[in-house]
Amino acid sequence: MKRIADRNSSLLDILHQMAPDSSKNTLRSWLQSGRVTVNGQRSERANTEVCAGQIVEIGSKVAFVRGSLRIAHDDDQIVVLEKPEGLLSVATDFETKATVHAMLKRQFHNRRVYPVHRLDRETSGVMLFAYTENARDALKSQFEEHTIDKTYYAIVEREMPLGPGKWESYLEEDDFYFVKTTNDSVRGKLAVTHYEVLKAERNRSLLRLKPLTGRKNQLRVHCSEAGHPIVGDKKYGAKTNPLKRVCLHAQKITFSHPASRRKMTFSTPIPPAFSKIIDIKL
Repeated sequence: MKRIADRNSSLLDILHQMAPDSSKNTLRSWLQSGRVTVNGQRSERANTEVCAGQIVEIGSKVAFVRGSLRIAHDDDQIVVLEKPEGLLSVATDFETKATVHAMLKRQFHNRRVYPVHRLDRETSGVMLFAYTENARDALKSQFEEHTIDKTYYAIVEREMPLGPGKWESYLEEDDFYFVKTTNDSVRGKLAVTHYEVLKAERNRSLLRLKPLTGRKNQLRVHCSEAGHPIVGDKKYGAKTNPLKRVCLHAQKITFSHPASRRKMTFSTPIPPAFSKIIDIKL
């Protein structure tokens, strides 16, 4: 259900116009579950100001896995979801149950679930899993060939000059799970990150990051080694942590469906909490 706002109004008022038979509690529940978007961006606040000409859309009921993983797409080949910050993607030597992979396997107990890529525990955002070996292999090939487009947003410490740039280095992980740049191109793995500084204010900067490669901790290391660690990332040198989380979010992914080859794009809004420490209106 869509509506073009004919005047400036609160989002809750427009939702009431669109669904006059629904209670305000119901409308707020739609907001909280992520069903409502304004100009394609999900909004969860009832008092969000909608300007004349903007498009408000109420999507279909959102599916969740065990209350915390929002499913954006699910078919017989793949599942696309949104991972909250603080949750591991896959099992490690130290944790096997509290992971996205384990939660999906428990939810879809009659299906196999294959990891295709990972997000750090500290990172939130959109993720992709496969249900078949063929789908997994096809998607991994896209990652290896750099045909999957990924967009992240990060808030880093200190102000940077506005505009684009690129970081490129060889990364290696030491015995203490710390990743850093090495001059040894044999031992290290090439990591390439394109970035753009969008805002710089209050001793912080907002970056759009596009990793060409997918190395462990790549974005966190590149930001840190450039002298601008991601806010909240104590492991890689951050001095501040106002939101009690690492301010890194996987906002969008574009890939070709492993069976149909149809181009697919999935996105999730930048966490609203980020706006508490920098202006994220883009």
